[in-house]
Amino acid sequence: MFVCLAAGPRQGAGDGEGFWHPGQRGYAPEGIMWANFHITEAQRGGRLFTASVNLLLACTAWTVLLYIPYAYYMASFSYANGDEPGEFSEGIFVCLVVASQIGLFVVSSLGAKHAAYQNEDQIQKAYTVMYNAALILNLIMDISLQAVLSYLQMVGVGAHVADGRLLGSLTSFQEIFESYPIQKSVGKLLFKYCWPCTFLVPFLAEPFVAQWLPWQTAKWLVGANPKIKGENAEKAFELGEMEQGRYADCIFNVILVACIPFIAPAYIHLTFGALIVSHLYIYCFDQTKVLRYARKFNFSGSEVHWLGMQLFAIPISIFAAGLVFKANQMTGTEALGSGYFAGTQLWGAMAGAAIVHAILHLAVLEFFVKGCGAPSSEAKVGHGYATAARLNPATHFSTNPVHCLRSKHILGHSPPQVMFVAGKEHLLRANPKIGAHYVDSSAGGKISK
Repeated sequence: MFVCLAAGPRQGAGDGEGFWHPGQRGYAPEGIMWANFHITEAQRGGRLFTASVNLLLACTAWTVLLYIPYAYYMASFSYANGDEPGEFSEGIFVCLVVASQIGLFVVSSLGAKHAAYQNEDQIQKAYTVMYNAALILNLIMDISLQAVLSYLQMVGVGAHVADGRLLGSLTSFQEIFESYPIQKSVGKLLFKYCWPCTFLVPFLAEPFVAQWLPWQTAKWLVGANPKIKGENAEKAFELGEMEQGRYADCIFNVILVACIPFIAPAYIHLTFGALIVSHLYIYCFDQTKVLRYARKFNFSGSEVHWLGMQLFAIPISIFAAGLVFKANQMTGTEALGSGYFAGTQLWGAMAGAAIVHAILHLAVLEFFVKGCGAPSSEAKVGHGYATAARLNPATHFSTNPVHCLRSKHILGHSPPQVMFVAGKEHLLRANPKIGAHYVDSSAGGKISK
Protein backbone atom coordinates (compact mmCIF):
# COMPACT_ATOMS: atom_id res chain seq x y z
CA MET A 1 0.00 0.00 0.00
CA PHE A 2 1.34 3.42 -0.94
CA VAL A 3 1.69 6.04 1.74
CA CYS A 4 3.07 9.56 1.84
CA LEU A 5 6.70 9.94 0.97
CA ALA A 6 9.04 10.82 3.78
CA ALA A 7 12.44 11.94 2.53
CA GLY A 8 15.34 13.43 4.39
CA PRO A 9 16.37 17.11 4.12
CA ARG A 10 18.72 16.42 1.19
CA GLN A 11 16.71 13.60 -0.28
CA GLY A 12 14.09 13.78 -2.98
CA ALA A 13 11.79 11.44 -4.79
CA GLY A 14 13.71 11.95 -7.98
CA ASP A 15 17.04 10.59 -6.73
CA GLY A 16 15.50 7.33 -5.54
CA GLU A 17 16.65 7.83 -1.97
CA GLY A 18 13.27 8.67 -0.43
CA PHE A 19 11.64 5.97 1.68
CA TRP A 20 8.07 4.84 2.16
CA HIS A 21 7.15 4.51 5.81
CA PRO A 22 4.05 2.32 6.30
CA GLY A 23 3.63 3.70 9.79
CA GLN A 24 2.62 7.07 8.39
CA ARG A 25 -0.94 7.82 7.39
CA GLY A 26 -1.56 8.13 3.69
CA TYR A 27 -3.52 6.98 0.68
CA ALA A 28 -2.74 5.13 -2.51
CA PRO A 29 -1.98 7.45 -5.45
CA GLU A 30 -4.88 6.02 -7.48
CA GLY A 31 -7.31 7.05 -4.75
CA ILE A 32 -6.19 10.67 -4.42
CA MET A 33 -8.57 13.28 -5.84
CA TRP A 34 -6.09 15.94 -6.92
CA ALA A 35 -8.80 18.29 -8.19
CA ASN A 36 -10.29 18.66 -4.67
CA PHE A 37 -7.26 19.95 -2.79
CA HIS A 38 -8.43 23.56 -3.03
CA ILE A 39 -11.53 22.83 -0.92
CA THR A 40 -11.18 23.88 2.74
CA GLU A 41 -12.68 22.00 5.68
CA ALA A 42 -15.19 24.81 6.22
CA GLN A 43 -16.33 24.60 2.59
CA ARG A 44 -16.56 20.82 2.84
CA GLY A 45 -18.70 21.14 5.95
CA GLY A 46 -21.08 23.43 4.09
CA ARG A 47 -21.29 21.00 1.22
CA LEU A 48 -22.03 18.10 3.57
CA PHE A 49 -24.79 20.15 5.21
CA THR A 50 -26.29 20.84 1.77
CA ALA A 51 -26.11 17.13 0.92
CA SER A 52 -27.86 16.24 4.18
CA VAL A 53 -30.65 18.73 3.49
CA ASN A 54 -31.06 17.32 -0.02
CA LEU A 55 -31.37 13.80 1.40
CA LEU A 56 -34.00 14.93 3.88
CA LEU A 57 -35.93 16.69 1.14
CA ALA A 58 -35.70 13.61 -1.09
CA CYS A 59 -37.09 11.37 1.65
CA THR A 60 -39.88 13.82 2.42
CA ALA A 61 -40.80 14.32 -1.23
CA TRP A 62 -40.83 10.58 -1.87
CA THR A 63 -43.10 9.97 1.10
CA VAL A 64 -45.51 12.80 0.36
CA LEU A 65 -45.73 12.37 -3.40
CA LEU A 66 -45.72 8.58 -3.69
CA TYR A 67 -46.04 6.68 -0.41
CA ILE A 68 -49.02 8.62 0.95
CA PRO A 69 -51.13 8.17 -2.23
CA TYR A 70 -50.23 4.47 -2.26
CA ALA A 71 -51.10 4.08 1.43
CA TYR A 72 -54.47 5.77 0.93
CA TYR A 73 -55.12 3.52 -2.05
CA MET A 74 -54.39 0.44 0.08
CA ALA A 75 -56.62 1.81 2.86
CA SER A 76 -59.53 2.05 0.42
CA PHE A 77 -59.96 -1.75 0.56
CA SER A 78 -62.35 -3.03 3.24
CA TYR A 79 -60.59 -6.42 3.53
CA ALA A 80 -64.02 -8.03 3.88
CA ASN A 81 -65.81 -10.37 1.51
CA GLY A 82 -62.74 -10.61 -0.74
CA ASP A 83 -62.24 -6.85 -1.08
CA GLU A 84 -58.44 -7.02 -0.79
CA PRO A 85 -55.55 -5.67 -2.85
CA GLY A 86 -54.24 -8.00 -5.54
CA GLU A 87 -50.88 -8.72 -7.15
CA PHE A 88 -50.96 -5.40 -8.98
CA SER A 89 -50.88 -3.54 -5.65
CA GLU A 90 -48.01 -5.73 -4.47
CA GLY A 91 -46.11 -4.89 -7.64
CA ILE A 92 -46.66 -1.18 -7.08
CA PHE A 93 -45.19 -1.47 -3.58
CA VAL A 94 -42.12 -3.32 -4.87
CA CYS A 95 -41.56 -0.66 -7.53
CA LEU A 96 -41.94 2.15 -4.98
CA VAL A 97 -39.41 0.66 -2.56
CA VAL A 98 -36.86 -0.17 -5.25
CA ALA A 99 -37.25 3.22 -6.94
CA SER A 100 -36.87 5.04 -3.61
CA GLN A 101 -33.64 3.16 -2.85
CA ILE A 102 -32.26 3.96 -6.31
CA GLY A 103 -33.18 7.61 -5.85
CA LEU A 104 -31.53 7.78 -2.44
CA PHE A 105 -28.47 6.03 -3.86
CA VAL A 106 -28.14 8.71 -6.53
CA VAL A 107 -28.64 11.59 -4.07
CA SER A 108 -26.18 10.09 -1.56
CA SER A 109 -23.57 9.40 -4.23
CA LEU A 110 -23.81 12.91 -5.63
CA GLY A 111 -23.66 14.40 -2.14
CA ALA A 112 -20.55 12.43 -1.19
CA LYS A 113 -18.78 13.45 -4.39
CA HIS A 114 -19.92 17.06 -4.07
CA ALA A 115 -18.25 17.20 -0.65
CA ALA A 116 -14.95 17.10 -2.57
CA TYR A 117 -12.89 14.89 -0.31
CA GLN A 118 -9.22 14.49 -1.12
CA ASN A 119 -9.28 10.70 -1.53
CA GLU A 120 -11.65 7.99 -2.63
CA ASP A 121 -11.84 6.24 0.75
CA GLN A 122 -13.27 9.35 2.41
CA ILE A 123 -15.85 9.66 -0.38
CA GLN A 124 -16.92 6.06 0.15
CA LYS A 125 -17.18 6.61 3.91
CA ALA A 126 -19.37 9.68 3.42
CA TYR A 127 -21.54 7.81 0.94
CA THR A 128 -21.97 4.83 3.28
CA VAL A 129 -23.07 7.05 6.17
CA MET A 130 -25.42 9.22 4.10
CA TYR A 131 -26.99 6.30 2.22
CA ASN A 132 -27.63 4.31 5.39
CA ALA A 133 -29.03 7.35 7.18
CA ALA A 134 -31.35 8.10 4.25
CA LEU A 135 -32.53 4.48 4.00
CA ILE A 136 -33.22 4.29 7.74
CA LEU A 137 -35.16 7.58 7.66
CA ASN A 138 -37.08 6.42 4.60
CA LEU A 139 -37.87 3.10 6.30
CA ILE A 140 -39.16 4.81 9.45
CA MET A 141 -41.33 7.22 7.48
CA ASP A 142 -42.72 4.51 5.21
CA ILE A 143 -43.44 1.86 7.85
CA SER A 144 -44.85 4.41 10.33
CA LEU A 145 -47.17 5.89 7.72
CA GLN A 146 -48.50 2.57 6.55
CA ALA A 147 -48.79 1.23 10.12
CA VAL A 148 -50.93 4.20 11.15
CA LEU A 149 -53.18 3.89 8.11
CA SER A 150 -53.45 0.14 8.66
CA TYR A 151 -54.44 0.75 12.28
CA LEU A 152 -57.11 3.25 11.26
CA GLN A 153 -58.40 0.84 8.63
CA MET A 154 -58.63 -2.05 11.15
CA VAL A 155 -60.35 0.17 13.69
CA GLY A 156 -62.84 1.14 10.98
CA VAL A 157 -63.76 -2.48 10.26
CA GLY A 158 -64.03 -3.35 13.96
CA ALA A 159 -60.97 -5.57 14.41
CA HIS A 160 -60.66 -7.37 17.78
CA VAL A 161 -57.61 -8.28 19.86
CA ALA A 162 -56.99 -11.67 21.54
CA ASP A 163 -59.00 -10.92 24.68
CA GLY A 164 -62.08 -9.87 22.68
CA ARG A 165 -61.75 -6.12 23.03
CA LEU A 166 -61.99 -3.85 20.03
CA LEU A 167 -58.66 -2.63 18.72
CA GLY A 168 -60.03 0.90 18.82
CA SER A 169 -60.69 0.64 22.56
CA LEU A 170 -56.99 0.27 23.44
CA THR A 171 -55.56 3.46 24.88
CA SER A 172 -51.81 2.94 25.28
CA PHE A 173 -49.30 2.66 22.46
CA GLN A 174 -47.74 -0.38 24.12
CA GLU A 175 -51.04 -2.29 24.10
CA ILE A 176 -51.74 -1.33 20.50
CA PHE A 177 -48.28 -2.38 19.31
CA GLU A 178 -48.39 -5.70 21.22
CA SER A 179 -51.82 -6.59 19.83
CA TYR A 180 -51.92 -9.41 17.29
CA PRO A 181 -53.62 -7.42 14.46
CA ILE A 182 -50.90 -4.75 14.53
CA GLN A 183 -48.11 -7.29 14.97
CA LYS A 184 -49.36 -9.23 11.96
CA SER A 185 -49.95 -6.15 9.83
CA VAL A 186 -46.58 -4.51 10.55
CA GLY A 187 -44.79 -7.86 10.32
CA LYS A 188 -46.24 -8.57 6.89
CA LEU A 189 -45.41 -5.07 5.73
CA LEU A 190 -41.83 -5.23 7.03
CA PHE A 191 -41.24 -8.67 5.52
CA LYS A 192 -42.55 -7.44 2.18
CA TYR A 193 -40.19 -4.46 2.49
CA CYS A 194 -37.32 -6.89 3.06
CA TRP A 195 -38.22 -9.54 0.49
CA PRO A 196 -38.15 -9.08 -2.38
CA CYS A 197 -38.07 -5.26 -2.36
CA THR A 198 -34.72 -4.74 -0.63
CA PHE A 199 -32.97 -8.11 -0.44
CA LEU A 200 -33.44 -9.28 -4.02
CA VAL A 201 -34.89 -7.00 -6.71
CA PRO A 202 -32.22 -4.23 -6.66
CA PHE A 203 -29.40 -6.78 -6.90
CA LEU A 204 -31.13 -8.79 -9.61
CA ALA A 205 -31.53 -5.61 -11.64
CA GLU A 206 -27.95 -4.41 -11.09
CA PRO A 207 -26.28 -6.63 -13.76
CA PHE A 208 -28.70 -5.36 -16.39
CA VAL A 209 -28.81 -1.71 -15.33
CA ALA A 210 -25.14 -1.24 -14.40
CA GLN A 211 -23.40 -3.58 -16.88
CA TRP A 212 -25.53 -4.78 -19.79
CA LEU A 213 -27.51 -1.60 -20.50
CA PRO A 214 -24.49 0.81 -20.61
CA TRP A 215 -22.61 -1.64 -22.84
CA GLN A 216 -25.50 -2.01 -25.27
CA THR A 217 -26.09 1.75 -25.29
CA ALA A 218 -22.42 2.43 -26.05
CA LYS A 219 -22.47 -0.24 -28.76
CA TRP A 220 -25.49 1.36 -30.38
CA LEU A 221 -24.14 4.93 -30.16
CA VAL A 222 -20.63 4.15 -31.41
CA GLY A 223 -21.97 1.97 -34.21
CA ALA A 224 -24.51 4.58 -35.31
CA ASN A 225 -22.33 7.70 -35.08
CA PRO A 226 -19.01 7.67 -36.98
CA LYS A 227 -17.91 10.83 -35.18
CA ILE A 228 -17.50 8.85 -31.96
CA LYS A 229 -14.06 7.30 -32.33
CA GLY A 230 -10.69 7.09 -30.66
CA GLU A 231 -10.62 8.11 -27.02
CA ASN A 232 -14.33 8.97 -27.00
CA ALA A 233 -15.19 5.45 -28.20
CA GLU A 234 -12.93 3.96 -25.54
CA LYS A 235 -14.64 6.03 -22.86
CA ALA A 236 -18.05 4.90 -24.09
CA PHE A 237 -17.12 1.23 -23.64
CA GLU A 238 -15.11 1.74 -20.46
CA LEU A 239 -16.12 -0.49 -17.56
CA GLY A 240 -16.81 0.96 -14.14
CA GLU A 241 -14.67 0.65 -11.04
CA MET A 242 -15.45 -1.66 -8.14
CA GLU A 243 -16.29 0.57 -5.19
CA GLN A 244 -16.90 -0.13 -1.53
CA GLY A 245 -20.51 0.99 -1.51
CA ARG A 246 -21.63 -2.60 -0.93
CA TYR A 247 -21.00 -2.03 2.78
CA ALA A 248 -24.01 0.29 2.84
CA ASP A 249 -26.26 -2.30 1.17
CA CYS A 250 -25.27 -5.15 3.49
CA ILE A 251 -25.51 -3.06 6.66
CA PHE A 252 -29.01 -1.84 5.80
CA ASN A 253 -30.11 -5.41 5.06
CA VAL A 254 -28.96 -6.46 8.52
CA ILE A 255 -30.70 -3.44 10.08
CA LEU A 256 -33.95 -4.58 8.48
CA VAL A 257 -33.50 -8.09 9.87
CA ALA A 258 -32.81 -6.66 13.32
CA CYS A 259 -36.26 -5.01 13.30
CA ILE A 260 -38.10 -8.32 12.82
CA PRO A 261 -37.88 -9.52 16.49
CA PHE A 262 -40.15 -6.65 17.53
CA ILE A 263 -43.07 -8.22 15.66
CA ALA A 264 -44.68 -11.66 15.30
CA PRO A 265 -41.97 -14.38 15.60
CA ALA A 266 -43.37 -16.26 12.59
CA TYR A 267 -41.53 -13.86 10.27
CA ILE A 268 -38.07 -14.35 11.83
CA HIS A 269 -37.05 -17.55 10.05
CA LEU A 270 -38.55 -16.33 6.78
CA THR A 271 -36.61 -13.07 6.91
CA PHE A 272 -33.31 -14.66 7.93
CA GLY A 273 -33.70 -17.25 5.18
CA ALA A 274 -34.32 -14.49 2.65
CA LEU A 275 -31.25 -12.61 3.92
CA ILE A 276 -29.02 -15.67 3.53
CA VAL A 277 -30.24 -16.36 -0.02
CA SER A 278 -29.82 -12.71 -0.96
CA HIS A 279 -26.29 -12.40 0.38
CA LEU A 280 -25.20 -15.64 -1.27
CA TYR A 281 -26.34 -14.15 -4.57
CA ILE A 282 -24.60 -10.82 -3.79
CA TYR A 283 -21.35 -12.65 -3.01
CA CYS A 284 -21.44 -14.61 -6.28
CA PHE A 285 -22.41 -11.53 -8.29
CA ASP A 286 -19.66 -9.35 -6.80
CA GLN A 287 -17.06 -12.03 -7.45
CA THR A 288 -18.13 -12.21 -11.10
CA LYS A 289 -18.25 -8.42 -11.33
CA VAL A 290 -14.72 -8.00 -9.98
CA LEU A 291 -13.28 -10.63 -12.31
CA ARG A 292 -15.20 -9.78 -15.48
CA TYR A 293 -16.99 -6.43 -15.35
CA ALA A 294 -14.82 -4.04 -13.31
CA ARG A 295 -12.08 -1.97 -14.92
CA LYS A 296 -10.15 -1.82 -11.67
CA PHE A 297 -10.53 -1.46 -7.96
CA ASN A 298 -8.30 0.27 -5.50
CA PHE A 299 -8.64 0.22 -1.72
CA SER A 300 -6.11 2.53 -0.06
CA GLY A 301 -6.71 1.11 3.38
CA SER A 302 -9.21 -0.36 5.78
CA GLU A 303 -11.05 2.87 6.65
CA VAL A 304 -14.32 1.92 4.95
CA HIS A 305 -14.15 -1.58 6.40
CA TRP A 306 -13.57 -0.12 9.86
CA LEU A 307 -16.54 2.22 9.41
CA GLY A 308 -18.64 -0.79 8.40
CA MET A 309 -17.73 -2.59 11.62
CA GLN A 310 -18.62 0.53 13.61
CA LEU A 311 -21.97 0.91 11.83
CA PHE A 312 -22.79 -2.67 12.78
CA ALA A 313 -23.41 -1.24 16.25
CA ILE A 314 -26.80 -0.11 14.87
CA PRO A 315 -28.35 -3.53 14.10
CA ILE A 316 -26.96 -5.22 17.21
CA SER A 317 -28.30 -2.36 19.33
CA ILE A 318 -31.70 -2.86 17.73
CA PHE A 319 -31.41 -6.56 18.58
CA ALA A 320 -30.72 -5.65 22.21
CA ALA A 321 -33.79 -3.40 22.34
CA GLY A 322 -35.90 -6.16 20.75
CA LEU A 323 -34.66 -8.64 23.34
CA VAL A 324 -35.78 -6.32 26.14
CA PHE A 325 -39.16 -5.82 24.44
CA LYS A 326 -39.84 -9.55 24.05
CA ALA A 327 -38.45 -10.42 27.50
CA ASN A 328 -40.78 -7.85 29.05
CA GLN A 329 -43.75 -9.48 27.33
CA MET A 330 -42.75 -12.86 28.78
CA THR A 331 -42.69 -11.47 32.34
CA GLY A 332 -46.39 -10.64 32.27
CA THR A 333 -49.62 -12.51 31.69
CA GLU A 334 -51.41 -12.95 28.39
CA ALA A 335 -53.00 -9.54 28.85
CA LEU A 336 -51.63 -6.77 26.65
CA GLY A 337 -49.17 -4.43 28.36
CA SER A 338 -48.89 -6.60 31.48
CA GLY A 339 -45.11 -6.91 31.45
CA TYR A 340 -42.78 -5.77 34.21
CA PHE A 341 -42.09 -2.50 32.40
CA ALA A 342 -44.89 -0.36 31.06
CA GLY A 343 -45.09 2.90 29.15
CA THR A 344 -42.08 5.16 29.40
CA GLN A 345 -40.26 2.64 31.60
CA LEU A 346 -40.29 0.11 28.78
CA TRP A 347 -39.08 2.58 26.16
CA GLY A 348 -36.38 3.79 28.55
CA ALA A 349 -35.20 0.22 29.21
CA MET A 350 -35.10 -0.50 25.49
CA ALA A 351 -33.16 2.70 24.75
CA GLY A 352 -30.76 1.97 27.61
CA ALA A 353 -30.08 -1.56 26.36
CA ALA A 354 -29.46 -0.28 22.83
CA ILE A 355 -27.10 2.49 23.99
CA VAL A 356 -25.11 0.24 26.34
CA HIS A 357 -24.80 -2.41 23.64
CA ALA A 358 -23.59 0.15 21.10
CA ILE A 359 -20.99 1.51 23.54
CA LEU A 360 -19.82 -2.02 24.33
CA HIS A 361 -19.55 -2.85 20.62
CA LEU A 362 -17.50 0.27 19.85
CA ALA A 363 -15.30 -0.29 22.91
CA VAL A 364 -14.49 -3.86 21.84
CA LEU A 365 -13.58 -2.61 18.37
CA GLU A 366 -11.37 0.16 19.73
CA PHE A 367 -9.53 -1.66 22.49
CA PHE A 368 -9.43 -5.27 21.26
CA VAL A 369 -10.06 -5.59 17.52
CA LYS A 370 -7.90 -2.63 16.50
CA GLY A 371 -4.89 -4.13 18.26
CA CYS A 372 -5.23 -7.34 16.24
CA GLY A 373 -4.65 -5.40 13.05
CA ALA A 374 -1.54 -3.54 14.15
CA PRO A 375 1.34 -3.78 11.63
CA SER A 376 4.11 -6.21 12.44
CA SER A 377 7.74 -5.19 12.85
CA GLU A 378 8.51 -6.49 9.36
CA ALA A 379 5.81 -4.27 7.84
CA LYS A 380 7.37 -1.20 9.43
CA VAL A 381 10.60 -1.53 7.45
CA GLY A 382 10.89 1.27 4.88
CA HIS A 383 11.16 0.47 1.17
CA GLY A 384 13.01 2.66 -1.30
CA TYR A 385 10.83 4.82 -3.49
CA ALA A 386 12.60 3.70 -6.64
CA THR A 387 11.91 0.06 -5.81
CA ALA A 388 8.22 0.71 -5.23
CA ALA A 389 7.90 2.92 -8.33
CA ARG A 390 9.42 0.22 -10.56
CA LEU A 391 6.71 -2.21 -9.51
CA ASN A 392 3.71 0.14 -9.42
CA PRO A 393 2.76 2.33 -12.38
CA ALA A 394 0.57 4.62 -10.26
CA THR A 395 2.63 7.01 -8.13
CA HIS A 396 1.96 10.42 -6.63
CA PHE A 397 3.65 11.86 -9.72
CA SER A 398 2.03 9.83 -12.51
CA THR A 399 -1.49 10.28 -11.11
CA ASN A 400 -1.18 14.07 -10.74
CA PRO A 401 -2.32 15.68 -14.03
CA VAL A 402 -0.89 19.10 -13.16
CA HIS A 403 2.53 17.60 -12.43
CA CYS A 404 2.47 15.76 -15.77
CA LEU A 405 1.66 18.97 -17.66
CA ARG A 406 4.34 20.89 -15.77
CA SER A 407 6.89 18.17 -16.49
CA LYS A 408 6.26 18.38 -20.25
CA HIS A 409 5.51 22.05 -20.93
CA ILE A 410 7.32 23.99 -18.20
CA LEU A 411 10.20 21.90 -16.89
CA GLY A 412 10.91 20.33 -20.29
CA HIS A 413 11.79 16.88 -18.98
CA SER A 414 12.86 14.34 -21.58
CA PRO A 415 11.04 12.05 -21.46
CA PRO A 416 8.39 13.85 -19.39
CA GLN A 417 6.22 12.31 -16.72
CA VAL A 418 3.40 10.45 -18.48
CA MET A 419 -0.07 10.44 -16.95
CA PHE A 420 -1.12 7.08 -15.52
CA VAL A 421 -4.23 5.59 -17.13
CA ALA A 422 -5.50 2.17 -16.08
CA GLY A 423 -5.01 -0.27 -18.93
CA LYS A 424 -2.40 1.90 -20.68
CA GLU A 425 0.54 1.38 -18.37
CA HIS A 426 2.68 0.46 -21.40
CA LEU A 427 2.76 4.14 -22.39
CA LEU A 428 4.72 5.13 -19.28
CA ARG A 429 8.37 6.01 -19.86
CA ALA A 430 11.16 5.76 -17.32
CA ASN A 431 13.15 8.82 -16.27
CA PRO A 432 14.81 8.21 -12.87
CA LYS A 433 15.86 11.86 -12.62
CA ILE A 434 12.23 12.94 -12.17
CA GLY A 435 11.06 9.92 -10.16
CA ALA A 436 9.58 8.00 -13.11
CA HIS A 437 10.84 4.44 -12.75
CA TYR A 438 8.09 2.21 -14.13
CA VAL A 439 8.35 0.62 -17.56
CA ASP A 440 6.16 -2.16 -18.90
CA SER A 441 8.79 -4.71 -19.98
CA SER A 442 6.19 -6.64 -22.00
CA ALA A 443 5.84 -3.58 -24.25
CA GLY A 444 9.51 -3.62 -25.18
CA GLY A 445 10.67 -1.02 -22.68
CA LYS A 446 13.81 -1.12 -20.59
CA ILE A 447 13.46 -1.16 -16.82
CA SER A 448 15.40 1.59 -15.09
CA LYS A 449 18.15 0.74 -12.63
